[in-house]
Amino acid sequence: MIRAALLLVLGLAGRQGGRPQLEASVDQDRVSLGEELTYTLRAVSHAPIPMQVTFPPFTGLEVVARSERTEVGFAAGPTRTTVLEVRLRAVRPGHWQIGPARAVQGADTVEAEAVVVDVAPNRSAATAALNPRLLRLLEHATPPPTGEPAVDLLVSSDTARVGEQVDVVTAAWFPRDLRLQLRRPPTLQPPVIDGVWSFPQTAPNGIAATRNVRGRWYDLFVSHQVVFPLVAGTVGIPRATLKYSTPVALQFFSQEERFALSSRTDTLVIEPLPTDGKPGGFSGAIGAGLALERHVTPSSARVGEGVVVELQLSGRGNTALWPNPELAWPAQARAYLERVDEQVNTTDGWVGGTKTFRYLVVPDSVGALALPGVRYDYFDLPSGRYRTLDVAAASLPVAPRGETAATALPPDPVPAGRPALAWRVAHAVPDWVWLALLALPPLLLALRGRLPRIRRRPRGAPLTRASDLRSAEAALDDLVRALAPDPDRRFGPALAAAVRAAGADADLAARVTAVRERLLARRYGAEGLRPEDAALAAEAQEVVRRLGGSLRGWRRPGAGAVLGLLALMSAGPLTRTPAQSPPPEQLYRSGALRAAADGFALRAAAEPAVAAHWYNLGAAYYRLGQPARAEAAWLRARRLAPRLPAVRRALELTPPADVASSRWTWSPPVTPDELLLLGALGWIAGWIGWVARPRVRERWLVLLVFAGAATAGGLALRAWYRRPLGIVLDDATLRLSPHGQAPALGPVAGGSAVRVTGHAGGWVLVRAAGRRQGWVPDAAVALVGG
Repeated sequence: MIRAALLLVLGLAGRQGGRPQLEASVDQDRVSLGEELTYTLRAVSHAPIPMQVTFPPFTGLEVVARSERTEVGFAAGPTRTTVLEVRLRAVRPGHWQIGPARAVQGADTVEAEAVVVDVAPNRSAATAALNPRLLRLLEHATPPPTGEPAVDLLVSSDTARVGEQVDVVTAAWFPRDLRLQLRRPPTLQPPVIDGVWSFPQTAPNGIAATRNVRGRWYDLFVSHQVVFPLVAGTVGIPRATLKYSTPVALQFFSQEERFALSSRTDTLVIEPLPTDGKPGGFSGAIGAGLALERHVTPSSARVGEGVVVELQLSGRGNTALWPNPELAWPAQARAYLERVDEQVNTTDGWVGGTKTFRYLVVPDSVGALALPGVRYDYFDLPSGRYRTLDVAAASLPVAPRGETAATALPPDPVPAGRPALAWRVAHAVPDWVWLALLALPPLLLALRGRLPRIRRRPRGAPLTRASDLRSAEAALDDLVRALAPDPDRRFGPALAAAVRAAGADADLAARVTAVRERLLARRYGAEGLRPEDAALAAEAQEVVRRLGGSLRGWRRPGAGAVLGLLALMSAGPLTRTPAQSPPPEQLYRSGALRAAADGFALRAAAEPAVAAHWYNLGAAYYRLGQPARAEAAWLRARRLAPRLPAVRRALELTPPADVASSRWTWSPPVTPDELLLLGALGWIAGWIGWVARPRVRERWLVLLVFAGAATAGGLALRAWYRRPLGIVLDDATLRLSPHGQAPALGPVAGGSAVRVTGHAGGWVLVRAAGRRQGWVPDAAVALVGG
């Protein structure tokens, strides 16, 4: 007999005492073939000792689904109740007994009464079609001896891995004439296999197939079970038994002669799972084509109210042996595994189904509840490799108790780029330059004709190129110093590497090195003129000319250091830099929001003019449950890219706290640099047109007015953005002076905008809505402008 053991660990920290209780019941005890019923086993314990519950296998019934739940009560002392529900389908008519179930806890043993279920025949449900795997096995069945019944044991494979499906079929052949003599159908007893997890499969009740063997018709009766090996090694498959009885005489009340036939035995070799490529998080899940999904109900939450998070694992394999995924829930929430449901099904002979892990998550604070990412490792049987299922991290908005949370979340991170073109062109230009640009054209036009004409000095003869050796050597030394700031690298191969790193070819680099060595030898050699000095000077000047053309653009400040670094990299072996950490975008999508926020903050500090860095930083803060910090970052992003759609949608999640905050955080759809650049171009074009085409000066006047207004607006918007502005992170209290014991002046709500007017020892003096002014800690305010 197959005995399925279910270990129910009922650990309680309360008192120990009282015998366990075990009850068994069914929702209906009369069903038709093919209908379903539910068998419920209820175990109650008052002691912390583990309880082991066992019950016989289900005969005539197959398992469709199974679920388990646990309830804890404290009304009459600590009590833990575990309820096991098994959904069964009737596959054979008859009177079938379920149980008795038995529970053992320490020295106590209790038993639940057996339940009897009547299964009525149903011809339409009885004609079950054979699945393809069963048909393929029956094709390899051994033909029976002539005129005699026979029983055969069919195994789908003699070698399998741990957790792989193996079909075991018991096939009984009866001659047609002998079967017609039977008063009752024959009885097939499939083998009871140890060390495996067994699933009885649906088989036709009665004759499953017919075959003509050597001119004689035989009828086939089958019993089908699917087993999943649990451990590696050798598993013995015992004999299957066929029992039938035939009447001794033709009379109806005559005695019957009983017969019993046995099949052959078989052996199944179980191979262990490979160790190559085994991930560290592998916990024993085995299957084929597994898929993992997450469902959250509802889509928004409130503090103290539960949210249902379901993880559905589906695919082929033994669903009972798929372990729970390991989840790292955030500290601001409490998570409980409420129940685990299994739905078993068979597709084309392959056993599989869906296993649902149902969690109840209760948030403790307002903000964004981070749902951790899920990583589930399993061994894929068809490919023979370990695979990983990933579910990305998500977040759930949480509102205060009694309020409804907004269901919207910020858009995904924006790819980082360079600062805007207008910012790169106009931001570094000071205000006085723009004012001078406004005043210079009309001033020049007013002074035209009044200033004395300056006569040009006739251009003299061009300076002749120094042809002496000293001038040539000095010119070459200037280039060498620019190429190699380090004096130790101005000779030999190091100098050649520096020249090549600057863009020159190998011939020119070798020539520069040779000429410099000759010049050094001439400098420290005998004094006086030599015949070869003129040729050496000419060659040095040629090298300077060619090298100067190759290095054009490298003579700006800092180029020497860059060339020296390139020469150093070319001269010596490259050293490996340590592996970089994952980019913040990857951390954001995987749920590591704190690390992602730190990465985005570093980018924003290094490139404060890139709007994408500030937007991504705000998105990370928002999902971390810090909406005020997110608002401050998004406001800076809007000042840099006011027409970016992601920024506009994100700021809708953090509306202004009051009218004053709305006024102080206002931003037009253009940047100050765009206004200044557009106004300057229009101003210059307008004055050129004013002078060149005086007949249509009215049109140029309109352009000049708009260009001047744009330039003035850009300067005014610059001044507006320079005014120190901050966002209060949490509810704070305005103090009369900068210390914690100072008298309170009034509260200021979190998310409000304030004007920063002073600093003193870790405190800031702010002006809030309603013309209130007071001190708050420096850490309570996130700066936006200034």
